[in-house]
Amino acid sequence: MTRDPSKVFVVDRREGKFVILVDDDGNTTEVDAASLPPRCRREGTVLRVPLGARSAPLWSKAVSDPAEKKRRLAEAAARLEILKRRDPGGDVIL
Repeated sequence: MTRDPSKVFVVDRREGKFVILVDDDGNTTEVDAASLPPRCRREGTVLRVPLGARSAPLWSKAVSDPAEKKRRLAEAAARLEILKRRDPGGDVIL
């Protein structure tokens, strides 16, 4: 059984009528917000976008992936906790 090819993006921010997306390689893509489904336009949303011919993203078929968002947030929290334990503190002077 083969899966439909897709790519994961995170909505970084809105700039006017555009949505700025970031992929897992850190590349940014500017997309007209109207080309995405309404639930896929909010900052922080993790999107799974199917790929069409020549691996072109099919923006209108993007779906929110709440499970992947939850996994990524947990991973980031774990990394932050590790960094906190290594931080000696007291190095900021105001």
